[in-house]
Amino acid sequence: MVDQFKHRSSDLELMDLPIVKKEELFTNLKELIQINKMTGGPSLGFYGIKQLLKYHRTDHHEIHIVDIGFGAGDMLNYLSEHIDKFPVRIKLTGIDIMPEAFDFVKQQYPDLINKVNFVRADYKDWFAQGNRPDIVVAGLFCHHLDMNEMDDFLSFIRTHVKIGAVINDLERSRIAYYGIMILTRLFSKSRFTKNDAPLSVLRGFTSLEWKGLMLKNAILNFSLKWKWAFRHLIIIKCS
Repeated sequence: MVDQFKHRSSDLELMDLPIVKKEELFTNLKELIQINKMTGGPSLGFYGIKQLLKYHRTDHHEIHIVDIGFGAGDMLNYLSEHIDKFPVRIKLTGIDIMPEAFDFVKQQYPDLINKVNFVRADYKDWFAQGNRPDIVVAGLFCHHLDMNEMDDFLSFIRTHVKIGAVINDLERSRIAYYGIMILTRLFSKSRFTKNDAPLSVLRGFTSLEWKGLMLKNAILNFSLKWKWAFRHLIIIKCS
């Protein structure tokens, strides 16, 4: 029997395929917001940003934070709601290649449109235009990438980001896989969620894989911590 946890799955999630029914995706994104909230996703990202700013001089300076692959928009909404807790002025940008993500955010968080600069683009094209943000946030984004795409992503962080990056993503493990499979079978109304939630775990990284990726891409100043529920929090310092 093949051990499906030994290596990352290369199967694509339904979310990563062409979207036929936008309403189906929207149901999925609403459920993801609740799952993310229960597992502390946005708060982890916020914590990571605070850690990066802890020892960085922020006097008389605006910090530009970019959420790459913002998806449901809950991370940006969380940052917007807690923006007064930062010791410096914050500029927020959200980048996503999916047009449906923008439509969803307009529906789910209508007030956010005037608080965040939303950009529909491949993040690589955005960086290639000369943009150099202070901090990059990537929550549940990296498991959508293959290994070559991960190398590209980490390379862009190393060469185009001023302060650092906060990555929050899933650990590939049996407990996480079967746990989320059972929960989504019992409570989810979305076929996207039922399919993609367990698959996203299979596409996740182990701690050894994360360390290997950092070494391969010459990123030496980083921290890697296991967090509930079966997530890795990676904080990369670029300066």
